[in-house]
Amino acid sequence: MKKFNILQLVTGLGVGGAERVILDLSRSLDKEIFNNYVVSMSCRKELLGEFHINGINTVVLDKTNSVKDFILLIKYLNTFVKKKHIDIIHAHLPHALIVGSFVKLFNPRVKIVFTSHSLNIESKFREIIIYLLKPLRNRDIVFSKDIVKFFYKKNFTIIPNGIDIEKYHIQKEKFPIFTYIAVGRLESMKNHKLLIEIANKLKKENYLFQILIVGEGELRLELEELITKYGLVGIVKLLGLRNDIANLLNQSHCFLMPSIYEGLPISMLEAGASSLPVITTPVGSIPSLVNNKNGYLCLEKEFEMAMKKVYEDYSTAKKKGDILYNKVRELYSLSSVVREHEKLYLELSKV
Repeated sequence: MKKFNILQLVTGLGVGGAERVILDLSRSLDKEIFNNYVVSMSCRKELLGEFHINGINTVVLDKTNSVKDFILLIKYLNTFVKKKHIDIIHAHLPHALIVGSFVKLFNPRVKIVFTSHSLNIESKFREIIIYLLKPLRNRDIVFSKDIVKFFYKKNFTIIPNGIDIEKYHIQKEKFPIFTYIAVGRLESMKNHKLLIEIANKLKKENYLFQILIVGEGELRLELEELITKYGLVGIVKLLGLRNDIANLLNQSHCFLMPSIYEGLPISMLEAGASSLPVITTPVGSIPSLVNNKNGYLCLEKEFEMAMKKVYEDYSTAKKKGDILYNKVRELYSLSSVVREHEKLYLELSKV
């Protein structure tokens, strides 16, 4: 039986949702049907070890955004695609799409699949580029209809993110103090400053709580200074990168995501699989997952009130968390998401 050769092309292997999706997809694809390769273009490689541990054929190219490196990327990938007889390039994030599209010009038979992983493409210029590249793509994957915009192909396929549910559905004793937890890169889009501002208000009102923030990023020093300024050391804790997310989620009481923009965040699925009450802003594809029956969907100005509601009426909040768990288990399991990708790859490979 002929195997189909898939190249997962990504900007980098940092600790982010897109990279986690690629890792889970790569280790779960049917190896009797697909040969899967991963090429990371930049020097980011925090997750590289996990790719190697899982036996995933992975290359890190350590390239920058310079014109010279862009040309070298095209040259390397053109050779790679020919040598490995790649059938499909699955481009994750806009930069990978641009590079993959140029490679297709030299390899017209290769199919291109694109997953943006976020509603926000960061600039109108990028949106126009993605729009202009539509003729070179065969299919766009979106997490929900909520994020479809003019630059996506009309024949898009809806495939949400997925996770290994059982990994997070565990029994752990809760922290002795009421614990909110946020998981995500320390970048402006994640809006961690809002959580620190709210923590300052809750402390003044004598709420007993802690906020754990898991992740690393460019705003760490700024967040540390703000925590110190408000006297929140020991209340708001920056935990950095962790490999025990499942335990931390199950020990906490409530998950927070005040993001300014998102796609369909893996960390929110992980919180749902942990039966945690979730407070989140209604950005990206989040409203397709969370509503006011299974969580707290609120604007930034309503976030403080939602945190107080969960704190003061945790029994109601916990019931919402249980409803969210059932939805995540039914619709966002890793196995079903992988099957949908396999179905799409086979469909395109046989055209």
